[in-house]
Amino acid sequence: MKKKLSIIFICALSLGLAVCVTGCRDKSSSSAEESVVNPINLLISIDYPGRANKPDLENFKFKAEEESSVLEATELYCNISEIQLLVDTTNNEVQGINGINNGELKKNYVWKYKINGKEVSDNPQDYDLKDGDNITWYYTKK
Repeated sequence: MKKKLSIIFICALSLGLAVCVTGCRDKSSSSAEESVVNPINLLISIDYPGRANKPDLENFKFKAEEESSVLEATELYCNISEIQLLVDTTNNEVQGINGINNGELKKNYVWKYKINGKEVSDNPQDYDLKDGDNITWYYTKK
């Protein structure tokens, strides 16, 4: 009798644990954009160098928090899209996107960005975005 009760208890516990784990699955990629309180609409493109053998991302729509910096919006998009983003936290500069790091494919080549087609020299943490802005990241000579 005790053995039967133990088996029933273990089965019930396993079922309860399975339901809990399934219900607690990581939803950060879908909920990250949903948690934006004062959203602005943005577009992002990533122009990979030819040698990277990766298709460019062109004009993907997403929402970010009002007054987000280029870096914050890029981090949000990369988090949602599961794209690796390497950032130097001492100076808030992008060091790599999706496994393509600065200087890796060509010496003295780095990731830079444009807003609405215009090159911007500001640190990506210092440039605040507006509704409708289009961010383009591209790999180019320093």
